[in-house]
Amino acid sequence: MRKLVMSFAAIALVFAAAASGRQAATFKYCTDPTFPPMEYALTSGKIVGFDVDMAVKLAGSWGDTASPSKTAFPGLIPALNAKRCSAVISGIFVTPDRKKQAGVVPYMRTHRVLIVRAGNPKGIHSPNQLKDKTVAVQAGTKYEEYLKALKAKIGFTLQSYPGDTDAVAQVLLGRADAVLTQDTSFAYQTKQHPGKITIGFTFAASDQFGIYYRKGDAATVGMQISDGIAQLKSNGTLVKIATKYKIPVTTVK
Repeated sequence: MRKLVMSFAAIALVFAAAASGRQAATFKYCTDPTFPPMEYALTSGKIVGFDVDMAVKLAGSWGDTASPSKTAFPGLIPALNAKRCSAVISGIFVTPDRKKQAGVVPYMRTHRVLIVRAGNPKGIHSPNQLKDKTVAVQAGTKYEEYLKALKAKIGFTLQSYPGDTDAVAQVLLGRADAVLTQDTSFAYQTKQHPGKITIGFTFAASDQFGIYYRKGDAATVGMQISDGIAQLKSNGTLVKIATKYKIPVTTVK
């Protein structure tokens, strides 16, 4: 009887797919899994995180499956426009220069922070107090661009690393006095290293993470992503995923 029920279910899926006029496809997205809890790789190599869970639900909202394509952060938008993926989902900011290169759908608001050692021994309570300090950052990011400009004004040693976790590790090891990253990263890192780090300064202005797609796909992929994110927000899916990764739920409402 169970086999019979399963057979009927399988037949129903076939007829449903035929009725829709399309077959389920793979939604391939480019991501750099070095920014926990948004996306990171386990020792097995499997990519996990908020963005990964969101991508699965997003693709499912229009009947597809999601598949991440590991891509170095500086190459995310170039890979998208070279058609190596259909979208970029990688904890990447919505910025004017990137909007010139691709379309984008925002999905989360966050704040930049300066992470320092517990107790803030160097007394870093503002960006200007980075003067003569050593600061770590993930390479190829807007954080790095900001710090390079600030370094030219006030002077400090800037260290750039392939991943956000690599940068935070320098503070933990005492090789850097601060790291510029996001509050979502701090939420993850403080859970991994309880009592060892704290936030020295939170930037007042908020940032937005966005999903990028090719401008030529605005009426297809872009519309699917926009409608899908709206659905995931309205039905509470993004709140559930944020809760799972200890991210403030207000960021996705």
